[in-house]
Amino acid sequence: MNGLLNMCRAAVRALLLLAAFALFRATQAEEADRAARANSGAFEPAAESLLPKDLFSDDSLFSRLSDRVRFSGFARLVGGYLDDGDAIYQGYDNAISFGQHSLFALQTDVELTETLSLTTQLLAHASAARKSGLEWAYLSWRPSNSWNFKAGKMRTPFYLHSDTLDVGYTYPWIIPPQQVYTPYLFPDFTGLSAAYQFNIGAFDIETEAYWGNFDDSVSVQDETSGNVKADNLRGLILEVQRGNLRLRASWHHAVGEIRTPRLVRLVNQLRRTGFNRSANSLNTKTGVTYMQAGVSYEALDYFLKAEWTRLRKGDAFAVPAYDGYYLSGGYTFYPFNLPITAHATYARHDDKRQDRPVDEIPAGMILRSVYNKVFNSRLIGDDSLQSLSVGLRWDVNPAVALKAEWVHLDGERGKRSFFTVDPRADFDRKANLFLLGLEWVF
Repeated sequence: MNGLLNMCRAAVRALLLLAAFALFRATQAEEADRAARANSGAFEPAAESLLPKDLFSDDSLFSRLSDRVRFSGFARLVGGYLDDGDAIYQGYDNAISFGQHSLFALQTDVELTETLSLTTQLLAHASAARKSGLEWAYLSWRPSNSWNFKAGKMRTPFYLHSDTLDVGYTYPWIIPPQQVYTPYLFPDFTGLSAAYQFNIGAFDIETEAYWGNFDDSVSVQDETSGNVKADNLRGLILEVQRGNLRLRASWHHAVGEIRTPRLVRLVNQLRRTGFNRSANSLNTKTGVTYMQAGVSYEALDYFLKAEWTRLRKGDAFAVPAYDGYYLSGGYTFYPFNLPITAHATYARHDDKRQDRPVDEIPAGMILRSVYNKVFNSRLIGDDSLQSLSVGLRWDVNPAVALKAEWVHLDGERGKRSFFTVDPRADFDRKANLFLLGLEWVF
């Protein structure tokens, strides 16, 4: 499978080089054609062709290249405060912090031909838990208005807001509900996708299929760094839209694995000492199936959204099984002629883990306590949590929005519930998160 992944990456690089060469050749051909037309007319002094007015004229190379390249981007500045000193939630504690979700991005779209384009996105994150750098890099081939093929590094299309997950301007919340938009899944993949659009009466329908792989280090709960690998990641997406109503359903599957150096050392030690059943119980590789369904209705003065997700897995202890959903609604009013949107969201995440530690290591051995501690931490899991959030959004202008949000978090005592908790603290898994955000698109 590694060989197949390397072949896919090599193919993507080759396509990018081929596209760049095609653009270069097309530019050369246009220059040659322009020179031929100039030579067929009246003679012009050579010095005049070097004047700046020719270099930046409507028919110049610079002008034609600029017509094919489009730059856009977005930025967000997010500050948060958690009202409990015994826990951390999404990187926020009881000190005001702006370093968790603030970011800046620049996207470049290059029209190589009438049907072929190249998209890249560079992202700079304020949080050390996320890598800065090249977020997207893919070729798009649109042979007709109905078909669109992509190859390269793309966002994995898990959710209603997958394509714009980092663009806070495009959704009402400051942070999307973590009960659905979990950090467990593969944020992007390198591979291929094909989408087909068609109409049935008043319904606009789009179907998409994709295939690829993911292999990168991630941070879980901002505390555990490990390598996440997904082989043969594939999925099917169906979207139906009629006017303001949008329906979406998707199915995804992969063979996933989460590994940390600490876990690998423990498994090796268990095998050396003959506790093979305990070592096998720490298996981190399994098949993972993910399902999603969502509905959104957005009118000029109100919106309604709901989204449901389910993850099921094999026998890997580190991969969670869960159900999650949220219900959200908002209304826009105009006090003092200011467009203010008030919204509220209820979200819930229920952990469905059934596995238990193996009672194999004799009592009194230090290895037993280490094994139980690692198994019960599970890297990921025990994240049953419900929340209620209320927020305000002011659209300052068509490109800038200010947001304020309060989130009441109500987890279960004895479970992690998405919190990072000091084991010595008596934390009841209940807290309030206060957020302020500035969203900008350009």
